[in-house]
Amino acid sequence: MAHRQSDRAFGFTFAVVFTIITVVSWGVFETRQIWTVVAACLFLGIALSAPWILLPLNRLWEAFASRLGRFNNFLLLSLFFFLFIFPTGLIIRLLGHDFMCRKLDPSADTYWTPVTRKTNGDTLQDMF
Repeated sequence: MAHRQSDRAFGFTFAVVFTIITVVSWGVFETRQIWTVVAACLFLGIALSAPWILLPLNRLWEAFASRLGRFNNFLLLSLFFFLFIFPTGLIIRLLGHDFMCRKLDPSADTYWTPVTRKTNGDTLQDMF
């Protein structure tokens, strides 16, 4: 289980987040968002004076972030598989390569692959 952020640190974090939103909206989009300034000051004031008030918000944010993390993990792994792994395997299969030698040969006595490197008591001494 992940360590929960303290209520004071949670308040500081959201004060910084709302400050960044204020600066970006003012500097980039040239709009003044008064509510973000108020929210930043509110979070900072509560975090400094009575951080225990932020406990319900902290728990709510923790639950949301946990679910969001699971969703992002699933989404990113799925995208990676379908954008990189699957097309690579498909191209390799269409080109006729079989790196694992999985083709069945009814006339073969065994599928054992002989070892071509030199093996003796000295080379097998420290296998693991």
